[in-house]
Formats: sequence, structure tokens, C-alpha cells
Amino acid sequence: MISEGKAKATVNGVFYNPRMKFCRDFDIAVFRAIHEKERMVRYLDALSASGIRGIRACLEAGYDVSFNDIDERAVETIKRNLELNGIEAEVYNKDANILMREKRFFHIDIDPFGSPAEFIDSACIYPKYLSVTATDTSALCGSSTASGLRKYGVFAVKTEYYPEVGLRALIGRIFNESAKYDKAVRVLVAFAKEHFYRVHIEFRRSPNAVKRTFSKYGYLFHCPKCLRRYHVRIGEGMDKCECGEKMIMIGPLWLGELHDQNFVEKLESDEKEVSRYINLIRGEIQTPFFYDLHHITKKLNTSPPKLDSVIEALRELGYSASRTRFSGTSFKTDADISEIGRVIMDLKSQPS
Repeated sequence: MISEGKAKATVNGVFYNPRMKFCRDFDIAVFRAIHEKERMVRYLDALSASGIRGIRACLEAGYDVSFNDIDERAVETIKRNLELNGIEAEVYNKDANILMREKRFFHIDIDPFGSPAEFIDSACIYPKYLSVTATDTSALCGSSTASGLRKYGVFAVKTEYYPEVGLRALIGRIFNESAKYDKAVRVLVAFAKEHFYRVHIEFRRSPNAVKRTFSKYGYLFHCPKCLRRYHVRIGEGMDKCECGEKMIMIGPLWLGELHDQNFVEKLESDEKEVSRYINLIRGEIQTPFFYDLHHITKKLNTSPPKLDSVIEALRELGYSASRTRFSGTSFKTDADISEIGRVIMDLKSQPS
């Protein structure tokens, strides 16, 4: 017997990952904000396993939840857990791709054990909202280039800011699939944490909106020598960096926002860790691709100054700068790498 949020559940050999509790706690804040806006939400937990996420969505966010799993043992476990929590709901025992094409749901959630790639197409057809988890981070972030090409059609190599590359690769793949159905994406909130990526998206069905959204879809050019990076839209390109080094092209990727500011302002959570994380996201600027302070100072052959001092110094020079959701040693800014390097060296030269 496990207890999580307001839910109780038995596992009985069915997959349950306690390390994903933070993700589910965060989801509840997202689901509550969606429910407040839409009032009635028909939600499919497409790969339910024990059903814990869907049960919590029902009990804590007021969702009308349907459950599905292709494993008969999981279906029996879900039914027992629904009874345990006093919930009546539809429980399907189907291939998720077939179910998502047969029936219409307002909000679909894809949380597989591993890659969501095989489900993304079907999950984009009908819903207004889509939530996706990916735990095959190596395929998305560049640790396994061949897997990224095979599963997501994305070429990536591992950079010091690989968590953001992976997250943008996943969103880009979702947009690429949804565009076939004339559906543009608005990223409500997305993040990378430990061993997983999580994305919450709202669709808008409009060919013109899709056309406009392609301006947020393109490629990253990364210089391994001087650490410059450029992001360009589809149809644009580059050859060499300012330093003369040949650039590495990564993508295609989502280059747009990783959260909707109005939406995240509405997020609230009873969990302190989630609440702190929401505040971190609220304060993050939307410039693509963060910098890692330790990686830069290693290139500069110096020790890192305080992160907040770097951010403050960049702001004093008129640049935008902030901490990020990705790590405690990373920051975002619209300053060039050469300017960042000068700021760091100036800080190091000041008396302590």
C-alpha cells in the first residue's frame, strides 16, 4: 500500500516509480490551473500502470479521468485502486495508440516507461491539452545520437546545456507531429529534472497559427571551441563561428518559450519543493539555451565567482539575465559569450 497526495494505491507488481512523485506533485498544480480555466476536463491517463497519476488528477484537480493500460494485470490493479479511493471511472485495456484514435479526450497524458516517441502522433490528433514525459534522455540530449535520429528525427551532440537541448528536441517533435493536423502549440510549462523531461502543451487548431509557430522551430549552431551558440529558424543557416571554428548543427528543435508566463503565475502547490520550483520558472527569462558557469570558468582557466554576482553584473550592463530551472550552476542571458567572459574575469579581479 502506498500513499501519495490524497491517493492510496496498491502496486501488486505493477510499475510505480516513487522518484516521479515530484513530477506528479507538479502535475497537480498544472491540472488545477487547467481545470480552473476549462471547468470540465475529460482526461486520459493513457499508460496508467497503477493509476496513481489519474487518481490524483481526479481527487486533487477535479478531472474526469479515464484510465488505460495494455497490461491486464495493470487494469485489474487500477480497478482495485479506484475502488480503494471511492472513484468510478472508465478503465480501458487497449493499445494506447488505437484508443487515442478511436475516442476523443480533452486532455491526454503520455507517461511511458522510456520513450514516448511511438505515441506522439496519435496523441496530437484530438486533444486540446497534451502532457508528455520522456525518460530516454540520452536519445534527446545527444548522449546517444543514433537513438535521437531514430526515435525523434533529431541530431544532437552532448553539450554543457544538454538538458535544455533535450527538452527542446522533445517539444520540437511534438510540434512537428501536431502541425500535420493544423495544430499549433503553446507550451504551458516544461522542465527537465534528474532523469526525465516533462512537457505540458495547449494546442490551437489553425493553419495560420501553425505557419506563425514555425518561426519558433529551427536549429542550434554550437561552437565547441569558444562556446558561442546561435539559433536560427528553418530555412536559415550558418557555416563558421566568429572564432573561425566550424559550427555543429543540432536540431530541429523548439526555439520558443518553455513556459507561458500568465499560466505559471496561476500555478500553486501545497508542496514546498514544487512551489520553489514554480517560483524559479517564473523568474527565468525566455532566451533559449542556458550557460553553465563552471563550464565557462574551466575554459577561462579560473574559479567560478558567485552565480548571483554574474547575473547582477550582466543586468547592470543592460543585459537580461536570470537563474534557470535546469541547474543551480546555470544562468540565462542575452549577452554574448565574450561579454560573459569579460564579466567573469572582471569579478575575479575585484578584491574579495
